[in-house]
Amino acid sequence: MNESLIQRDSDWRYQLSELIDEKLLEQVNSMSRPELIEWLAWNDRNGLFLDEDAIAEGYPPLTEQEARMCVYGVIMRDEPEWDSYMGEVYLRDLDLAVDVSR
Repeated sequence: MNESLIQRDSDWRYQLSELIDEKLLEQVNSMSRPELIEWLAWNDRNGLFLDEDAIAEGYPPLTEQEARMCVYGVIMRDEPEWDSYMGEVYLRDLDLAVDVSR
């Protein structure tokens, strides 16, 4: 088996990216802020998710809840049936650090 496929199968960041809906919500809600920030920075290397990067550009660091909403929205935005809700929160109405529209 290809080395990159083996790594992908065992990497929690890829595993998180494969979840949707309630399973994703449950997992995201159980994650710590550092884990959420790590996933966001891994997923978008040009983003301003690390505290030092955000501060250097004049933005406040993401709160744990903001990071949670960003992770959920980024993963779900490509799902055709997604209604833009994370539980009871409509993410498109919020000013997030990521684009959650399709």
